[in-house]
Amino acid sequence: MSQTMQMEIDREVNKFTPPMEVGGGFLSRDDFAKFARQAVTQGTMIGWAHAENMTRERMQRKITELEHEVSILRDRVKDVEMELLATQK
Repeated sequence: MSQTMQMEIDREVNKFTPPMEVGGGFLSRDDFAKFARQAVTQGTMIGWAHAENMTRERMQRKITELEHEVSILRDRVKDVEMELLATQK
């Protein structure tokens, strides 16, 4: 897990943690389930967002590599065309 992702998760956990001034309290089973559900949902969304960003970056690198390869092939085709024209004269 990346440090950025861990920091985002820690920020979300802090949202569910009462401030230091507040004394301990009792949570009902429903309250605990609600907080757990919210925490899991937020963690899932953070993970999904990071995965989407990494996938986008990986695909962009792949597209860039393929564009470079196409450029090289175009140049090679031009060279072959010139050679063909030179041999026909």
